[in-house]
Amino acid sequence: MNIDISKLNAQDKSIFSDYLKNHFQNYNPTPGDDLSFLDFWRGVVSEVNKAGAETAINTMLVPRLPVDFKDAENISAEIYNSCAGEIPVIKIKNTDDFENLVTNLIHKGLRPQNLSSTGAAFVFGKTTRFIILSAKPYSNVTAKTLGLSEDDWQAKSMTIRLEHECTHYYTKRFFGCSQNHLHDELIADFFGLYAAFGEYKAEFFEYFMGVKGTEGTRLACYIPDCSPELLEVLKKTASAAAAYFEKWSKSQDFKKMNHEERIKYLCGLNLAEII
Repeated sequence: MNIDISKLNAQDKSIFSDYLKNHFQNYNPTPGDDLSFLDFWRGVVSEVNKAGAETAINTMLVPRLPVDFKDAENISAEIYNSCAGEIPVIKIKNTDDFENLVTNLIHKGLRPQNLSSTGAAFVFGKTTRFIILSAKPYSNVTAKTLGLSEDDWQAKSMTIRLEHECTHYYTKRFFGCSQNHLHDELIADFFGLYAAFGEYKAEFFEYFMGVKGTEGTRLACYIPDCSPELLEVLKKTASAAAAYFEKWSKSQDFKKMNHEERIKYLCGLNLAEII
């Protein structure tokens, strides 16, 4: 580890050491979970295509708390063949429509405090699993910051979110683990960025985390009660890890791996050894 932690106090050093420990331990390629929820969601997708999103969603998903959609024409639903298997995905272009559906469907009508800064929702339960995606700028980073047009960034933001959440689904389903943790977010953003751009850009990840620029603010959310000194160390950790991911993504080893092999490789990394 090349990160300088000499300025941390003893407590922060201990927290940092524990934080770097790998929590992806128990890979199970045959989890034996119940996928019967897909039958219901196939019906939802079919009804969206036949009757329209507003009718289908309000009738089948939130009959007690129907949503007055502002732009139902730009809502789609599909059963997406993700890296972890099939999962229902709802894509919503209008921000209010996204936030109102998340509030009513997932939070039973009680709007969560951080919803305005949330761009996706992933539900993994015993009886159902699904993803809801918005078209908000990913991680609150503007198109101008990344040198993209607004339309291009909106489309890429949706792609990043889709693969990001599907990667969380993979680790949750096969490792039994998906956390608000830097290691998880490095992996999920890696596949989101790779899908959107055809390559991994460490600099973009730094913008998303707030390591560069002032727009992204996610990093502080991944460790509770973080001191300013520890946050600075985590920023350097995020940058160093992202640089390793970018270098690896250009290697021959990376090119020889399939998608699942790449996820398992990144899950097996010890962050302390690559920073």
